[in-house]
Amino acid sequence: MTHSLRILAVVLLATCSPLVAQENTEPASRVIEIRSYNLKPGARERFHQLFLREALPMLQRWKVDVVAYGPSLHDADSYFLMRGFPGLAERQTSEDAFYGSEEWRKGPREAVLAEIVSYTTIVLNVDEATLRGLRHLGRSTAGKENTMQTELSAATDLDTLVKLNDDYIRSVQTSDVQRFNQILADDFLCSLPDGSLLDRTQFLAMTAKPVTISKLAAHDVNVRLMGDFAIVHARTSFIAADGTARSGRYTDVWARRNGKWLAVSAHVTRL
Repeated sequence: MTHSLRILAVVLLATCSPLVAQENTEPASRVIEIRSYNLKPGARERFHQLFLREALPMLQRWKVDVVAYGPSLHDADSYFLMRGFPGLAERQTSEDAFYGSEEWRKGPREAVLAEIVSYTTIVLNVDEATLRGLRHLGRSTAGKENTMQTELSAATDLDTLVKLNDDYIRSVQTSDVQRFNQILADDFLCSLPDGSLLDRTQFLAMTAKPVTISKLAAHDVNVRLMGDFAIVHARTSFIAADGTARSGRYTDVWARRNGKWLAVSAHVTRL
């Protein structure tokens, strides 16, 4: 029996349970799409991580009702996804919009398709009792996924903060006021080696001036992630205006606000 037929059999058994069979007065109120993927050998864990990191958040942003998903039990290279829709017309409209979007086509589409050998789609009408049972199937794996998603989220945040730190250093060296406008919080404050404290406007005005140092680089970058806050410690090296090699340290504080990491403070020392 193929993987798709196995899933179909399970759903049909659920819809024919005694509680439903005895009372056939409750009309089918939802459409369930079951998609069964045959993946490349050894690709399932990689596909699963990609789905959690890229595809699932995108489906949620597009308000797609993801009922259940996960690895199939019958072999090592199969995966399934169940999505719910009010009806067939709504399913078609939703999927046309999602798969035709620039976010999907220029986002994870290529990476997702690269792991798939083939797939089968089954579409069924189900009543609310069956839908609740299928959602329970999805929730039964949620506990295992929550830990994994937390780890993935932390890894993503860490990668983002490392890149933002690189942007910060590069923007200092190149007087990139535009980039600082994007990554500094409105209440940003910066303390300088001479003891002065600059607010955001003053810092941007200072950044706009030509720099007198060169070859600024960060070393031993240490990102401490604490939920929606992060502290970055690092050592710097640079060439001063008189041509001598100098060094220093900095501590930056970042905060996640409305889903976006922003620098809220910086402290700079030079040796």
